Amino acid sequence: MQSNKDNLTLEILLGFQYPELFTKAMTFKQFHQEYTARNKDNPLKYGINENFIELGQDLIEFFYNDFFTYQDLPNKTHKIFKTYSDIRKQKQLVLSEKNLADTAVQLGLKSQMLISINPNSELKNNQKILAQALKAIIGAQYFDKKKDLNILRDLLQVVFQEIIKKSLDEAMGFPQKENIKGDFKEFIDKHPELSYKLSYQEIKNNIELNQSIYEYELKINDILPIKRSGIQKKAVEKEVFKVALELVKSDKFQQVLDDSMRSQLDQSFDGPSHQIQDSIVIESQVSSKFHQKFSFLQQFSLIDEQILEQSQINDKDEDKKQIERNLKY
Repeated sequence: MQSNKDNLTLEILLGFQYPELFTKAMTFKQFHQEYTARNKDNPLKYGINENFIELGQDLIEFFYNDFFTYQDLPNKTHKIFKTYSDIRKQKQLVLSEKNLADTAVQLGLKSQMLISINPNSELKNNQKILAQALKAIIGAQYFDKKKDLNILRDLLQVVFQEIIKKSLDEAMGFPQKENIKGDFKEFIDKHPELSYKLSYQEIKNNIELNQSIYEYELKINDILPIKRSGIQKKAVEKEVFKVALELVKSDKFQQVLDDSMRSQLDQSFDGPSHQIQDSIVIESQVSSKFHQKFSFLQQFSLIDEQILEQSQINDKDEDKKQIERNLKY
């Protein structure tokens, strides 16, 4: 069963027990000055919204941090919030003037703001003023709800959810640093039935004598080898872990693992030839028989390419879904 706060909509911000607080929240200094200059004998009753704007800003800042604390962020599975700098960037983007202004427009505040006695003033389209109007509403709600922070929390939760949902692509889309090796190790740690060994060797390039070739082999459960080679050591290592991570997460991983185990058992009955499996050799030196026994690796290579292509296509959609799940209490 959903809680009452889950059923709240953005319009809840316009609900005031004391309507005069709403009127004050909508009254800007310029309007007050222009009106007073023309109506000295009939001054406005409720004053201007400057204090409400400042209070609203403070409440947004406070409950934003509170809101994401309730989401248990940052954490290991939420890739956007790996560092504090990521949290700060996301906060700046989500609580941007534009997003707050868009929320004010959605609430219909543009037609209710008292900015100037000139009804055709373009100030009503100013992002800064629209954002201030939203802040003033929030500041006014603090007094309307008799300073009850629990009620304010529910109101602000609706605002944050609405803003983040609308600005998902922009606000959550800043570049993320990949940690393929760390992600693979974390996956293995969560699956005690899996283990891996990593080895590499440096081979002198016969063509470029001053250049080395680095060959990496990552062996899963001591039977499934994944090999990559290249002239850049870190890049080759990253590629090995990337392929391994894609494999262990794929639906066909268990089948590939079983095929590898059967191939190893077959070779154990063939005599000394099984020793080839434990050595690190250049691909051109591998016997044709070894290639036949490990033909499943060619199938795996195709699986690898398919996984990589699909992951690139679906990356943004997965991020969006992950983020929307994490935004629910």
